[in-house]
Amino acid sequence: MSIKNSIEKIIRESAYKKILIIDGNVHDVFKDNGSFIPFTDYLKKRISEKGFYEDVYVWDRIEGLQCGDLTRIETPKADTEQGEEIEDLDVSFDDTKNETGQFKDPNDFFPILYQNIKTANRKIAFILNYSNYLFQNEQTLNDIDKNNLTLITKSIREQKIELSKNSFGSAIVLVTANLSNIPVSVYKNNPDAKIITLSLPDRDERKEIIETTLSYLNVLDDLNQDNKAKVDLIDALDGFTTKEILQFIISSKNQEEISSIEKLLTLYKYGQKDSPWEKLDAEKVKDIENILSRRVKGQSFAIQKVKEVVIRAKTGLSGLQHSKAKSKPKGVLFFAGPTGVGKTELAKSLAEFLFGDENACIRFDMSEYNHEHSDQKLIGAPPGYVGYEAGGQLTNIIKERPFSILLFDEIEKAHPKILDKFLQILEDGRLTDSKGETVYFSECIIVFTSNIGANSVSPNMDYETIKDTILKAIKNKFDTEINRPELLGRIGYANIISFNFITDPEISFKIAKAKLQPVINYLKENKSIILKFDNEEKLINHILANVDKSKGGRDILNKIEDILISKLSLFLFENEEYIYPGTELSIIFDNETKNISFEY
Repeated sequence: MSIKNSIEKIIRESAYKKILIIDGNVHDVFKDNGSFIPFTDYLKKRISEKGFYEDVYVWDRIEGLQCGDLTRIETPKADTEQGEEIEDLDVSFDDTKNETGQFKDPNDFFPILYQNIKTANRKIAFILNYSNYLFQNEQTLNDIDKNNLTLITKSIREQKIELSKNSFGSAIVLVTANLSNIPVSVYKNNPDAKIITLSLPDRDERKEIIETTLSYLNVLDDLNQDNKAKVDLIDALDGFTTKEILQFIISSKNQEEISSIEKLLTLYKYGQKDSPWEKLDAEKVKDIENILSRRVKGQSFAIQKVKEVVIRAKTGLSGLQHSKAKSKPKGVLFFAGPTGVGKTELAKSLAEFLFGDENACIRFDMSEYNHEHSDQKLIGAPPGYVGYEAGGQLTNIIKERPFSILLFDEIEKAHPKILDKFLQILEDGRLTDSKGETVYFSECIIVFTSNIGANSVSPNMDYETIKDTILKAIKNKFDTEINRPELLGRIGYANIISFNFITDPEISFKIAKAKLQPVINYLKENKSIILKFDNEEKLINHILANVDKSKGGRDILNKIEDILISKLSLFLFENEEYIYPGTELSIIFDNETKNISFEY
């Protein structure tokens, strides 16, 4: 829905729904006769133009009661009860303060609202701005809040209904930045109430804003002549508020050097002008299979699929079949298969390849998000709750490192409510945290891993059988058990990559040899000990003979630790006083006795 349609809906609903609660894009500015004005001013003007009401008043607890004819406001008087005289309420109107606003205290204002809606012989609309600051939490409402809520509901409920044209009565419009701050009792099971969410600018409205402000935009691209560049910019601003579009335009004027639209958008969204994707060397991408294979062995099919994703991202074609806005993540991959076959290792290797740093692979263990309210850990706790100031783990890290690999390990263990967040991320490429700040995922690659179906396959199966078995298990899990088939639809079945068991002895040997290298490097760099192997090949084969193939490369690491590292560390500990910097330490393996000894 466009902003225009949202406003039309508000005006239309105000004719018969007498409590309107407006949330959503209420902090934005709105185009009005060549200028941009706040939402409350814009709404007041549109309602007044429609002529439904004789007066449209605006109130908040800072400015008080404003707009409309304030001299016609009736102030309540205290009633007498059972013959007892009671002094007038301490609420009075001073027409000398007509310009500054009055009745700023809610306890003064709500009786006035009730009095005027109930007794005034005219139709009035009250717009209550910043309504999210009016009441406490539903469970902690005090007596004053309950009284004020009663005045709102009672003033509307007791209006007479006339079945004639233009028979609508007075109305109350609550403008809130957060619907959760409005007590549910105001609108639940209340036929007089209606919630309307104010939309972001749609494409036509973004186009109008850009064309209106084109002369202020300072970029290399000539948008007056290059219509394609203008269309691309309009699409790229999808999800922006009007205020954010204007901020983007202002930022273009503040740059020391004129930039392209793409660089300016990168700077506005992520705080840096240069994108690592632009700097990615084409020759390096051509060699990606060889580079990734140095760390990930025996998974040529997976590496080939990763290469395809990287090439799409490099050429800028990622997700264009869905939207020209390029808002989706650069790529989405679902790594499935047995444990210890290189799923996580491939994600880390890809991060190092793309961004020069393995730490750019940011891992989330989804078994930690298996409760319904775990989404608060990802996007932050709601306002008023413990931890709100800290923000969310996911939204915080993507603000800090927008160019990254996001690794969501064992995705099937997350609560379904968490999976709903990924629907938005994969579809729109953005997420709003608990503080109302939007973070963007359009510059990262998202990798899900899963062990679904791993217990149904074995090393003696051929790869095609393993792949089909795992894919069926994943589809069944998401379609029937988790009941989130749409998530697989967003990921795409072609991006579900089944990893194979590591059964080739040569590949296993290469993995084991590669994993011994960090031990050699550590002793050399930290202790100045030169580690050498006597009969290294037979030692590695001895280690591999004890490996459980169904556990993949992870069991190779376990056996290296059990058979070699534990004995080596004990020897170094017991001989610490005899081993000096520069010592050459030999590892001797007796193939007949399978005994390991050390000499220096």
